Amino acid sequence: MKRTSLQTQPYTLSNEATRIESLGALIRIQAHTEQTGGAFNLFDVLLPIRYETQLHIHYAEDVAIQVRQGTLDLFWGNERKQAENGSFFFQPRGTPHGFRVTGTLPAQISYMTTPAGFDRFVLEYSQPIPDIEKMLLAARYQIEVLGPLPE
Repeated sequence: MKRTSLQTQPYTLSNEATRIESLGALIRIQAHTEQTGGAFNLFDVLLPIRYETQLHIHYAEDVAIQVRQGTLDLFWGNERKQAENGSFFFQPRGTPHGFRVTGTLPAQISYMTTPAGFDRFVLEYSQPIPDIEKMLLAARYQIEVLGPLPE
């Protein structure tokens, strides 16, 4: 497996970080693929009340989530765990997972993927494309959508 290396030049972001609406959330891309030498992506994500993902599998990257505000129900297949402010969630690639915002407040999370590349999916998904193309896009980025989260 090819290993990536971190960039050699440090960088800092303030208001110039890419901010988009994608996947039903407001996303600020903190670390693009090019900035990290392909090692990781980092996102600051604001999720609205009652937001939920589909149950899905990332085959190309591991996912790490730090809950910074609000409450989420996290799913690993049919297993459910509650994550509150300060909780950390690591999802190795290849495992079904998803999450749902619970409670009365929006949630804010830090979302990291390794290796990098997921930022490109997020950017492409933010474009106005038909649903069938969104399914093909997910497949191209090695994401399998399994269906709705368990109740």
